[in-house]
Amino acid sequence: MNNFKNLYQKFERFVSSAKFAVIIIFIFTVALIYGTFMESYHGADYANRLVYKSWWFMFLEFCMFLSIVMAVVVRLPMKKRLYGFYTVHAGLVIIFIGSFFTYINGIDGSIQLLPNNPSQKILINEDLLKVSYLKSNKVFTLELPYTSGAVNINKSLENIEVKTFLPFAENKLQWLPSNDQGRTHSGSYQLFNENMSQEFTMSLNPESDFKSIQKMGLLNLHYMPISLKDCFVKETKSGYILWNLNTGKCFTPEEKGLPVEKTDKGTNFIVMEFENKYLKFFPDFSPMPINDDLSKDSNSPIRVLSKNLFKDRPHLFLFGKQISYYKKISKRWVIKDISKDVVKLPWMGFKLRLLRHETALFPVEIPEEVIPIQDNNEIIKGGTKAVLINFAGKEYWVRSDSPLELSNGNESIRFALMNKEIKLPYQITLQKFVMNKNPGTNTPASFESFTQLLDGRGETTVLDNHIYMNNPLKYEDFTFYQSSYFQIGPENFGSVLSVNYDPGRFYKYLGSLLLVLGSIWHYLLNMRKKKRA
Repeated sequence: MNNFKNLYQKFERFVSSAKFAVIIIFIFTVALIYGTFMESYHGADYANRLVYKSWWFMFLEFCMFLSIVMAVVVRLPMKKRLYGFYTVHAGLVIIFIGSFFTYINGIDGSIQLLPNNPSQKILINEDLLKVSYLKSNKVFTLELPYTSGAVNINKSLENIEVKTFLPFAENKLQWLPSNDQGRTHSGSYQLFNENMSQEFTMSLNPESDFKSIQKMGLLNLHYMPISLKDCFVKETKSGYILWNLNTGKCFTPEEKGLPVEKTDKGTNFIVMEFENKYLKFFPDFSPMPINDDLSKDSNSPIRVLSKNLFKDRPHLFLFGKQISYYKKISKRWVIKDISKDVVKLPWMGFKLRLLRHETALFPVEIPEEVIPIQDNNEIIKGGTKAVLINFAGKEYWVRSDSPLELSNGNESIRFALMNKEIKLPYQITLQKFVMNKNPGTNTPASFESFTQLLDGRGETTVLDNHIYMNNPLKYEDFTFYQSSYFQIGPENFGSVLSVNYDPGRFYKYLGSLLLVLGSIWHYLLNMRKKKRA
C-alpha cells in the first residue's frame, strides 16, 4: 500500500510540475506546426488523418488535460490568492471538454446543391464500402478506418473478402495478359498540336478500365475492331457497314445484295437473314438488330454502322495501327497507317502518334498509394481512394472515381466506395449561383449562392438566404459556408457548401471567457499583493 502511495505521489508531482507542462506544450506546438505544413502541402483531409485526429495527437491533448487538472489538485484546498489561477485552469478544462464533445459528436462535411434541386444529404469525410445486390435489393456497408496510409482490413462482407484500403491513391496504367487474345486489342496514343498535348488509352477488351469511345473537345474518338478498317474505305452507296462479332468479318449491304428499304415515315432499314432468322436493322438509330417489340437484340453477333452519321463533325476511328476519318474536301473516307510515323489530322493542326498497340495484353488502372499533393486548395495528386477485394477467388480494386459491377452467376453486384451520408431534417435548394471573375481572365474572384431552406416539421419554415464568404447560413445547430462549386453545363454551375455542427462550441466559448477573466483576476491579485509588500 505504501509503495502504491509513493508511486502515486511521484506521478502527481511529475504530472503537475511546470517541467512536464513545458515538455507537453512544446511537443504539442511542434505537432501543430507539423500539421499546418501537412495541411498546406497535402490538404486538410490528409492533415486530419495524419495529425489532428490521430491517436498520438489525442494522447498529447489528454496529457495536457491531465497536467492542468493535476496542477489544480496539488494546490487544494483552495486559497484566495490562487482564485485567478483556479479560474484559468477551470477555463482550460472546460475548453478541453468542449473539444472532446466536438471530436465525438461534431460534424464536418459538405452538401452539394444542383440548381432548383432540393438536397438533404451531408457528405461526411468518413469512407464506406457499399455493396449492393441489384436483383434482391440487399445492401451491405463497411466503415473503413480513418487513416493516412494503406491499412489491411481483412474482413468479410457476405462472401466478399475486404483486404486493403488506400485512403490516398493514384491510378497507374498496367498491361495484363488477355484471355481473349486475337479478338480484342488496345492502344495508347498521343494527340498534340502547338498548344496542347494529351495521351490517351483505348481498348475493346471488356475487362479493361478504358473505353472504346472518348471525346476530346470537339473531336470524337472511336476505337474499332481491326477487321473493320478495310470496310471503311470501300465504296458504298448506302454508307452502311455490317460485321460479325464472332468472325470479325465485315461487308457492305451492296456486297451481300441487301437492299436498303424505307418505312412509311422514310426511315432506312435493312433486313438480313442470319442462322435461319431474319434480322431487321435501323442503322441510323442503333447498331443492333431490332426485335418486333422494338427492343434491341443484344444477343445477335451482327452489327451495323452508318458512316453517314460521322461526316458533319470531327470523328476519328482508330483500328490499332491504322486510323480513318472522313475528308470533307474530297468527300471520301481515308485510311492512314500510324505505326511508323506521326500522322497529321485535318482538324486544328492536330497530329497523332502511336505509343503502344497490344493484342495479347489489355490496359487496366491499378491504384497505387501516394502522399496527396495540394495546389490552390485542390488535390492534384492522390485524390482517389481504393479498396482491394477478393470476389470468387479473384482480386479486384474498387475505386472512388468509378463503381465496380460484378456477377456471381445469379445477379449483378455493385461495389462503390463513398463518403458517409447524414440526412438533414429539412431541404436546401440552390436558386441561383453567381460567380464573379477577375477582369480579363476566367479565374473566379468570388462566388455566392442564393438558396432557399424549407423545413416542414411542425409549422412550415421557408428561409431565403444569400451565402458568400464570411456570410454563412446558420440554422438550428448547423452552419453552412460557401466552399466551392462545380460545372454541370456550359453556363450552369452547382454549389458546394461546407457544413459544420459543433456541440462543444458553448463550452469552448465559456472556457475562453473564464480564461480571460481568470488571467485578469490572477493579475489583479498579484498586483494587490505587491502593493501590500
